[in-house]
Amino acid sequence: MNKDIGTITPSPIVQMCWVVDDMDAAALQWVKTMGAGPFFRIPHIQLDELTYRGKPATLDQSSAVGQWGTVQVELFQQHCNNPSGAREMFVPGQTGIQHLTWFANDLDVETRRLNALGFDTVMTCRLPSVGGTRLAWFDTRKVLGAMVEVYEESDLLRRFYSRVAKAAAGWTGENPIRSL
Repeated sequence: MNKDIGTITPSPIVQMCWVVDDMDAAALQWVKTMGAGPFFRIPHIQLDELTYRGKPATLDQSSAVGQWGTVQVELFQQHCNNPSGAREMFVPGQTGIQHLTWFANDLDVETRRLNALGFDTVMTCRLPSVGGTRLAWFDTRKVLGAMVEVYEESDLLRRFYSRVAKAAAGWTGENPIRSL
């Protein structure tokens, strides 16, 4: 795989995210139309050290994640009207693909690389639920039509991705929406 500075995606895409107004209804629609799932609810995700466009921010959001082939699907529901990368793209009532995700060995290096390609940093934060793993969103809409989310490499987060994928192996559609 070409990893020079001109390559937008130096690592495999592990997740695709859609903004939705009702994650349970959206999850059932994904199960019915795409065969994705099962979906795991993650309500009101805590985000520490959150910045939006370089300034301290707050965000109340929930997600449901499920497996669709080799890629995880995230259904992102924002519960507040605060500015966010999701609200930059979709007003309440609109839905669509919001970001693609990959992992980076060094998030600081990846941030500098993507910024050098002309992609502004939209959001940064830590996820206390997975050991304080850092992530960042980048505005790649001019090239990809969606934003990009990059996670710093994390054994805990990789295990979570594996758990979602394992739940989908051999899944026959029972219990399509689950709690973690």
